[in-house]
Amino acid sequence: MGYSLFRKILNLFKPGKNVHTSPLLDLQAIDRLYGQMNDVPVPDIYFPDDIRLYHEICNKVQKYNVNNLTRTSSYLALFKKHPELEWSFLAHMVSRNAGYHMTDIRSHILSHVLDSHEQRSLFTFLERCNSAIFEDAFPQLLLYEQWKLTGHSSFHLLKKFNVSLFMRTMWDEYLQSGDQHVLTIALIMNEQHMIQKRILSDPHLNIGVEKWKFFLQDRLEFTSILFPYGRNHPRSLAGLSVSQFEKVNSRILLGKKLYSVLFHPIVFPTAVSFSIHHPHTGSRKDYWPHIYSKEGGEKRLYSPELRSVWENLPSERLSSSDWFMDQRVEVLSPLLTMTMPHHFSMTRRWKARTSILINLKRD
Repeated sequence: MGYSLFRKILNLFKPGKNVHTSPLLDLQAIDRLYGQMNDVPVPDIYFPDDIRLYHEICNKVQKYNVNNLTRTSSYLALFKKHPELEWSFLAHMVSRNAGYHMTDIRSHILSHVLDSHEQRSLFTFLERCNSAIFEDAFPQLLLYEQWKLTGHSSFHLLKKFNVSLFMRTMWDEYLQSGDQHVLTIALIMNEQHMIQKRILSDPHLNIGVEKWKFFLQDRLEFTSILFPYGRNHPRSLAGLSVSQFEKVNSRILLGKKLYSVLFHPIVFPTAVSFSIHHPHTGSRKDYWPHIYSKEGGEKRLYSPELRSVWENLPSERLSSSDWFMDQRVEVLSPLLTMTMPHHFSMTRRWKARTSILINLKRD
């Protein structure tokens, strides 16, 4: 690839002015990985031990893919055992926020904006994405755990789990290089492309909420990803606001930024401590009990536990199509850099927002 193509790739993934970027992979590495991903694969042979492991992992995925609470705790449990799996902790924290958004739908504010049908449709959409990511990613993490236990790679089983060929190459790369940053960004890319292919672009999976309403909430920064941290009470909040959710590249860039924020030395140690000592319930009371209440009341905002407002949904079968098929090399451009926003404190903004909501509630 020449210099002009390099510029084209970077232009496709401009991080914006308020971020700092640092190099990750070079163009030669990108070219090599892309070539490996497009090699004609040798047909896989599955031995009895492979089939046993496959069914064992399937059973674990089914056991923990019950609702947002079980998925979120599973990510954290795996990260505690294998802290090099940084994506697993990022997934835990982002999945916490997915739970908050699910219960926000039942809050006094949104319940006056969305009717009961729209509330359920939006919850179903969030649940579908949360579940699909877990079903795709958790087998990968368990196969890595198996590799650590046995020293034997079973990542050829990813095909049986309908995981993209992209990730088989990236896991092979990780086992050789040990580069946690590259693996984490690859997982971010994979999961966002997967839900884009299997959910957001599937004409048969209508989310049931008028797009203008969903995107209006997006533009008004209703949907923010927050990471509680710090030793003082109330805790500080780090994170970013979601925008342009409908664009896969925007979500990948957001994921890269959130990854850098979460593992920032100011944030990471106490964010981990918070996660361990405060089991996820879906209520925002978990991190700001002075503002949120599971019962509501005049002085606090209503933020219920997930179990009290939503039942478990049965799992549904999504398309098994591989998002990487027919992609050009430019799709690997997120692997060129790490991306760190200059500003990621959400504490003041969230204080102001909750103050407005409390005043509106009183009125």
